[in-house]
Amino acid sequence: MKNTINYYYNISIENFIKSDKNYYFYYNNEEYHLIIFNRPYEDIESLYKLNVEMVKRNCLVHKLILNKDNQLVTMINNIPYVLINLCKYRNDRVFLNDINYIQNMTTNIEYDNMLLRNDWIKLWSEKIDYYEYQISQVGKKFPILCDSLSYFIGLGENAISYIVNNSTSEDYKMCVSHKRIDINQGSFEFYNPLNFVIDSRVRDVAEYIKNCFINDKLDYYEIKSYFNISNFSTSEYILLFSRLLFPTFYFDMYDEIINNSDDEEKIIKLIERNYDYEDVIFNIYKFIVYERGVQLEPIEWIIKRHSN
Repeated sequence: MKNTINYYYNISIENFIKSDKNYYFYYNNEEYHLIIFNRPYEDIESLYKLNVEMVKRNCLVHKLILNKDNQLVTMINNIPYVLINLCKYRNDRVFLNDINYIQNMTTNIEYDNMLLRNDWIKLWSEKIDYYEYQISQVGKKFPILCDSLSYFIGLGENAISYIVNNSTSEDYKMCVSHKRIDINQGSFEFYNPLNFVIDSRVRDVAEYIKNCFINDKLDYYEIKSYFNISNFSTSEYILLFSRLLFPTFYFDMYDEIINNSDDEEKIIKLIERNYDYEDVIFNIYKFIVYERGVQLEPIEWIIKRHSN
């Protein structure tokens, strides 16, 4: 691999470390990672343009490195790799302050529509339709998923209805967001351009809250402090609330079980916490309505179950 890196990137190294199929090494006192490109190929040019613009803005971000052929992706043993130069900032855990930083640095940044992921109604509806079809085919093999899916699909349908019933014509501020937020992967994944999409700023906040919930690290004081400085509009709070309703954490684990043949019993703990997550939604609703003074349509069945 040392010769391969030297050939494609004109970087001469003495040592490297392999982790699964990825590699990392140090060169001129900077850290580099050669990682598998896990995005659709049509995203390549758009991701690179976005990365260049973020670097110009002096935004904390890992830098994508072109190879000797001026290409972003390098095929090595028929596997697509990308080389990234890590920014020097290190953080073992992601916080809302990190999200606020990248939002402020990239609000209204120039981007290609190829990276836009804001058509939630379409994306969520297609996902639910697919799961309903899929479970009808494999339900006998995965009885726990089969028994639990209808509840979480119901939450997803609530999320879709909430946007449909409360939608406005407001233009939302777009910024660099993430496919997913994993608070425990720290700065490596948070500033990894291969994890970027363009969406409303509420996307990362909602996914952060959900990820904190499943990791038992939810801090309401942190959330309230962020809301107090974010100046969300009513329409943004509607989007935020709808995204909180959509249970991506369940669907992500469902996909891992179905696609990777993981033990489906690992999802039992998550299923058993559905009432706790309803409580999270209810508490955030109360804060938005009663402390921020924003009028939101209530989710009656959640309020009824959690107001006593």
